[in-house]
Order: sequence, then C-alpha cells, then structure tokens
Amino acid sequence: MPSRFGPHLDDTTTQFRLWAPSAKNIDLILKDREPVPMVRDEAGLWSARPDNCGPGTRYRFAIGGKAFPDPASRQQDGGTAGWSVVCAPLLPSGRKEPLRPWHETIICEVHVGTASPEGTFAGLAKRLEHFRDAGFTALEIMPVNAFPGRRNWGYDGTLIYAPAEAYGSREDLRSLVDRAHELGLCLILDVVYNHFGKFDNFIESYAPEWFDNDVETPWGKGIDFTREMVRQFYYENAGMWLGEFDFDGLRFDAIHEIQTEARDLFLGDLAKVARSVKGDAKLIIENMDNIASWLDRDAANQPKDFTAQWNDDIHHVLHYLVTGEGKNGYDEMGSDPVADLEKGLADGFIHDGEAEGGSDGTSRGEPASRLPLDAFVSYVQNHDQIGNRADSKRLPDRVSAEKLDFLHFVTMLAPQVPLFFMGEEAHLRTPFPFFVDLPEAAAAQVRAERYTQMRESFEEEVEEGDLPDPNALETFQRAVIDWTEFEQPERQAAFARFQTLASWRRERLWPLAATPCLDARTGRHGTAIVVSWIFEGGVLTMALNASDRPADLACVVNGPPITTGDFAQHGEVLRLGPWSAVAWTWTRPSEE
Repeated sequence: MPSRFGPHLDDTTTQFRLWAPSAKNIDLILKDREPVPMVRDEAGLWSARPDNCGPGTRYRFAIGGKAFPDPASRQQDGGTAGWSVVCAPLLPSGRKEPLRPWHETIICEVHVGTASPEGTFAGLAKRLEHFRDAGFTALEIMPVNAFPGRRNWGYDGTLIYAPAEAYGSREDLRSLVDRAHELGLCLILDVVYNHFGKFDNFIESYAPEWFDNDVETPWGKGIDFTREMVRQFYYENAGMWLGEFDFDGLRFDAIHEIQTEARDLFLGDLAKVARSVKGDAKLIIENMDNIASWLDRDAANQPKDFTAQWNDDIHHVLHYLVTGEGKNGYDEMGSDPVADLEKGLADGFIHDGEAEGGSDGTSRGEPASRLPLDAFVSYVQNHDQIGNRADSKRLPDRVSAEKLDFLHFVTMLAPQVPLFFMGEEAHLRTPFPFFVDLPEAAAAQVRAERYTQMRESFEEEVEEGDLPDPNALETFQRAVIDWTEFEQPERQAAFARFQTLASWRRERLWPLAATPCLDARTGRHGTAIVVSWIFEGGVLTMALNASDRPADLACVVNGPPITTGDFAQHGEVLRLGPWSAVAWTWTRPSEE
C-alpha cells in the first residue's frame, strides 16, 4: 500500500508530508534549524525533503507562526502538542501463519495504563503469563495512541499513529506483541476512526476539509470520509498496526457514528486494506445498528468484511436478568427477557439489523441467524459498562458470586466468542472510572460533560459532587489493578473456576466450533431454557435457569456435563436450581 502520510525515510534523508489542501503556506520546523518551506501538489499534499534528517529528527509544521505536530507522527517527544520524531520502520516479524484460528478466541479486554503498577507496555508484558494461565487466548488492548497528558482511556486520541509516551516507545509496544506471541496470545488493538479528541486537535485549524460540518458525533465533529485522502489516512493507520507492529487484529470503535455518505465505501475498503496486509486479521466492529451484512461470510466461510461484532444485545439482557436494572441498554417496556436471551443465544443478535421497537424474541431485520456464531462477541462487563456508571463499580459489587459464575458459564460455554474485562477472571472489584489528565480549563469542560452524559445518555440520577473527578490523579489510581489481590483465597477460588470453564471450552467446544454450525434449536419452560447448537462435528447443548427459583425443563443430559449451581435429572425432567446451568456435548449419529 503506497504511503501518503507521515515521514518517509530513504537512504540519505527523510521526506516530510502533510495534507492541508486549503493552506496557503506551510513551513517544516526542525529543531535547532531554520524553517524549510514546503511545496504543495495537486492533491493538497505538502512536502519537503531537507538534508540530514534521519531517525531521531525532531520536527513540526507551522502555518502563520503557529506550530503543530504531524498528525501521522510515529512518536512524540513532549506530548501531543510537542515535537514529532522521525522513526526507522520496525523490522518485520517474519510470521506467515496466524497464531490461532478465530473460533479459538477467548478475549480479555485490557487497559495498558491500569493493567500493571508500572502502567506501561513493559509492565503489561511482565504479566502476560497470568492471562495465558487464566485461559485467555487473546488480549484486546484499549487504544494506545497518543493522548493529552499522562492518563486517558485512549478514545480522546489526536495522533493515532504514535504510541502514547506514558506507555513507552514503539519498540516497547512491539516487544509486548512479540512476547504475547511467544506465549500463544493474540493481540487485538482498539482503534478510533470516528472522531478526533477535542484537546490538542490542531487539524481543524489547518485542514477543515477533514471534517463534515453536518455530522456531529457525541464527541465532536464527524470525519468526512467522502474525501479520498481522508480515507487513505485511516487505511494506512490500520496497515501500520497490523504490519509494522504485528497486531493480530483490530477492533473498530463505534462505526455507527461514521455518518457521511461514503461510510460504506470507507468501511468496506478498510476491511480489504487490513486483509491485504494480514489476510487472517481478526477485525471486530462496535456497531449499535446491528447490520448483519458487515459480518457475512463467503462460500469458504471466511469473512467478506469484518470478523465479528461486539454484541451489546446479549450483555443487556444478561445484565437485566441478574440485576433487574432497566437501564444501560435494556429498557424495553413489555419485553420478555427470557425470550430475548433464548433468541440471543440461538441467533446472536436480539434486535436484528435495524429492527425497531420492543423485542419479544422474534424480531427480524437483517436476520442474524444466517451468520456463524463466532460472528458475535459476548460479554457481561467491558470498559464502557463499568466506567459509564456513576459508581464505576463492577458486577461483583452488585451481584453475588453465584450469579457472576452463572454469567461466566453462559458467556464462556456458548459458541459465541467470549470477552471479559481484566480482573474479571478472579471476580476483582477494582473500579474503572473515567479518567483524563488535562489543564484545568479543559478539565472543567470534561467534568461538566460527564454529568450531562450520565444524566442524559446513561440515565443516572446524579447530583453535583456525586461523580469522581476525572482529572484527579486518585481517580486514575483507583482503576489500577492491585496484583496482590489475586493472592487472596476468594480470588484464587474464582480464578480456578474460570480456568475450568476455559479448559472445558478448549477441550469440548473448540473441536465442534472448527466445523460449520448447521442449526440452533431451543426450548423453554418458564425461566428455564435449553439451546442445542448443531455443528457438523457434533452437538453442544446448554440448559439454564435465569431465576431466583428452581425450574424444571423437559430435557435429558446425555453427555458428560459441566455445571454451575445445582441440577438433578429425574427421568426426562431436568431440575435446575436458581442461577444454575449445565452444558454437555455429544457426537451426532451418522446419517448413513
């Protein structure tokens, strides 16, 4: 893929490039040297090629005396308003084959800054064995692109090519990826292509063409993807993470907020470009619109575009069933949550495509049932569902260990790809509040916005002073994992239960999931559900009771079971205790 953005090194020097089609004059600013006038081509791309500018060169651009970093900077020195740094390309890994197939994915979502006391790439690398031993096969890393200050969730990035200085160097990040691969762990990176962060975002001042003034996202102006050069900027970014850093995949944040006319062109080509760099790339989308066609497979059962989608539907109904909270996405009056769960387990989505209105478990838009089950990523907690609560507390603070084990059982042993938030494998209670590190004037704006979001978007009745100060250091420190907590007996017991589930999935479900799923059949009695997923290689059956009361179900356990909670077989009646579930697999009889 020809590169149009960022510094381009050759044998003797560097070509500097910046897209700013409406600018009149641009200077390249080199540290301790005279400004260098840049030249514009017909596409609005400015360039300069001064002598003696190899790796390590500090540079910025300037218009009318106002200096700013390269939006495609590969490394920053001095923050998101500081110097961009010329970097030599990282050496290719030489890896030709995928580390593991997609159906063998068990994901842990991780925030680099809070996953270790060091809060760095190197600090996370030292703790990768823990995630491997828990049973995870992939880490999904929250955005690591440069952001203002020293702490951030990562979604306020302005320089999306540069790893955050707070986390370490480019080499440190690549070492993290390489170490993960040595341990058999895939790494998937979360990227944000729907907006830029508001702070230290200089692009609007010199390239207003980048934005569509008619599109407003929840975080600022929308990106204008009708422009070829804008699309190219993001294609190259995706290619860099997959190629140069050797990530195994990407998770694309909130693609439903990409609203310009060229959205479908951009997304389709984005997937194609990613797969041209890494053919087996694991490409995950977050899409509130549940557009099933983005997840379609070809005749060989390979993704045409994206591999899978974060499935809020299954989160919302499971969360509602165990907490009774009619908010955070599950607020449909008159809906039947047990029917919704039955449909979500069998089909994937509860609300298919763009279907509107309440769900009785049968709504159809673009039918999800046509998709393979591993097109859906299921979870009961993620950074949003924890951090976008007023108390920022995890599920162990709101439900019993038995209910959380039930949620883990259903999520881990259903055929959809499971995702857990770091520490969830041991029932950790570490909160994950929203945090930033900004100058006071900007921080005041963020504080006010959080109260508005909490009241209007997340339906939390908060008074002034109820929310932690996102700019306070102690708010960030509350989110840092305390690794000594894993040594507590209660945490060790929960960790062992999680390992058992992961081991069962690996030994019993993976062989089935390696073959096509031909059908999913369900039955229900009251709060009890039985789902049988019929694969070409055999059948996985799960029976569950999402209730505080025992339930009976006409069902026979005909294979070695794994269970959480209480169950008993009485003839052809299966009795399930409160918040109990049982799963088993069996080989389908030959049709010959």
